[in-house]
Amino acid sequence: MFKRFSFYLLTGIFAVSCNNDKPADQQSTAVDSSATKSQPAAIESTLPSFVLFRNWEQGDPENSQLILKTYQAWDSDSTGGMSTYFGDTTRFDLPDGRRFTMTNNTIESTLRKWRKNYKQTSNIPFSLISLHNKDMDQQWVIAWTWNKWQYVDGTKDSMLYCDNWRLKDGKIVYLNSTENRPSKLLLKTLNNKVPAK
Repeated sequence: MFKRFSFYLLTGIFAVSCNNDKPADQQSTAVDSSATKSQPAAIESTLPSFVLFRNWEQGDPENSQLILKTYQAWDSDSTGGMSTYFGDTTRFDLPDGRRFTMTNNTIESTLRKWRKNYKQTSNIPFSLISLHNKDMDQQWVIAWTWNKWQYVDGTKDSMLYCDNWRLKDGKIVYLNSTENRPSKLLLKTLNNKVPAK
């Protein structure tokens, strides 16, 4: 139930943020500019101190393109060129609780080793949101992907993933990935609405 709620909540937030992307000349402006400037402070003050990431704005669209290329390279078993997508050091926090830290010199061989476990994979990112966090001055891409795969032994499986990618200077430096086993209703929606590759 919580997973389904989280999915609908993220979808709602994404829809609302898309509706707010009006050109500057179409947005209403207040007569008193000081009132407009004080509004974010009032919103921020309602958040508790443990909310460290408070102030977000739209990020660089090229970051979303980089994440899309990363999924495509993985699915096409083209791990050889993926090292150019990553920074000098990259950390991966995976859904099973494991953390991996790789350098740019080791990432290609590690990804190739991981990819050999699969006969085929299909990561379909049906939501890619590029964001800049002003509090930490960090670039993020939040990706919701419908992931299907087949192991080398022929076993098939699928999962809904939320991947939180952090980028620095146009390179990936961190991934936090969570997986969600969709309900039957959500599974049906994903299979019907998310286009297959």
